[in-house]
Amino acid sequence: MIDSILQTFLFLATFDTILISVTIANYAISASYLGRETRLTRRRMEKRKQRLDGTIRELQAKGLPIEELKKETKKAEDDITALNNRLFFLSWSGAVILPSICYIGSLVSAVIGMNSDLLPNISIDGLMSSSLSFLGLGFVFLLVVIGVIDSAARRIPIPEFEVYFKNVLKTLKCKRKQTLVFTLCVKNKGEDLAEDALVMVHFPPTFQLQPMGYRTFEQGPETDHPDYKSAIFDIIKSYPDTIINTDISITTPDDTEIHEIYVSIYEIKSGHSEYKLTIQTTD
Repeated sequence: MIDSILQTFLFLATFDTILISVTIANYAISASYLGRETRLTRRRMEKRKQRLDGTIRELQAKGLPIEELKKETKKAEDDITALNNRLFFLSWSGAVILPSICYIGSLVSAVIGMNSDLLPNISIDGLMSSSLSFLGLGFVFLLVVIGVIDSAARRIPIPEFEVYFKNVLKTLKCKRKQTLVFTLCVKNKGEDLAEDALVMVHFPPTFQLQPMGYRTFEQGPETDHPDYKSAIFDIIKSYPDTIINTDISITTPDDTEIHEIYVSIYEIKSGHSEYKLTIQTTD
């Protein structure tokens, strides 16, 4: 019986030592993501605060009770706390110090247990429970750190785009057989710099595309938009939260319909993405 207890304490002490080594190895991985995640977290916090300010203004304009404002504020605080916790578990304190304290507590309990014959008043069951509790808590922290590292590895920041007409929602209304110049806005709403992006704006065959500061091209029958006329321009660089505006000149068809306009963007990091807008012609 005594031998089995000593073997258990020895196993716990050995396991604690191994896990301390694992936490240090984990930090070598988490540290590689820490700088990037710190930069992104600051931006995410700022966006969350801006979104909260906008929501509060909307709620105040609607005259909603103070409880609604408190609810939105509490939700924003929870989101910011979650972002801070994410950084903490990638840092030295969260990835190494916190779980190591638990393993050391477990190790100390195990070592005392192995020498319990020198301390007759010490409870073996208490030491066993203490060692297992510290070990379990440290293992939970270790799993949290691994989860945060996995999330950071998967959530690679890439550019994301939003396309819309300037000063208009999704549908641009204009007269039939009208020649006009409208402004197309391409916003990088992602978390990384967009580089070497090719933008193609596809118009139905019934539209006339007027030449301006962009290239024009008529799509062939083998393309996704056969016979569509395309305005093509390049975006060399687009930083997060910046908007690139391009003026495009068209002549609308002689009808009163809603026409679908497709915008294809090819970017070096995010690949291909496509967006749909509409132009409505009226009398």
